[in-house]
Amino acid sequence: MSAFLGPIHYWLYRKIQLQESLTQSMTSVLSEEKRIHLEKNLDAVCGVVERRPLEEVIDNGNIHGWLQGQIAIAEKRFAAAVTKILKEDSSKIENLKQAAYQMGQKDPLPNSNDAQGIYRGLNDVLLEGMPCDHVNQILEQSDQRVLWNQTVDLHLPFWDEAGGDIEHYYLLRNAFISGSLSDQPFKFQQLGKEFLIQEV
Repeated sequence: MSAFLGPIHYWLYRKIQLQESLTQSMTSVLSEEKRIHLEKNLDAVCGVVERRPLEEVIDNGNIHGWLQGQIAIAEKRFAAAVTKILKEDSSKIENLKQAAYQMGQKDPLPNSNDAQGIYRGLNDVLLEGMPCDHVNQILEQSDQRVLWNQTVDLHLPFWDEAGGDIEHYYLLRNAFISGSLSDQPFKFQQLGKEFLIQEV
């Protein structure tokens, strides 16, 4: 990555911010007292995701490393929040799914008349490590459908560290994606280790 701030850095920072907003939507299912307690715990154990404008907070001498650090904090916070909530009350998974779906509805993907446009829109919001990680591999693409897999699961180590279940990550991410597509003629599915956007 460049030693100077460019569009790719702002693009990545926005994805980090969206991940943190998703974490906050998860903690919102708790009572005010429990939410405050959990968020203080997340700050202490995982660190804090910066919310100020990027140019005010980034380490200009280590742009790549700083962004990588913020990704790790955002991933840790999401995994720890969901895991703690579900360990206390596993029935809250439905509340978490609903919260993720509603967040997707509030931040919908830009309208597109083809599946490849939807895929690009998803790539603008989902946090999948650094751009150089090249996580997603397209297997099939047309205007009607895009099928892809992940070359590596970058999220798994954070869920393992939190003592959580990686399946909860995908369940909640899938709910968020479905919410973000709720007004569009496309649906999203996870098919084992593969992911599909298809016109309906």
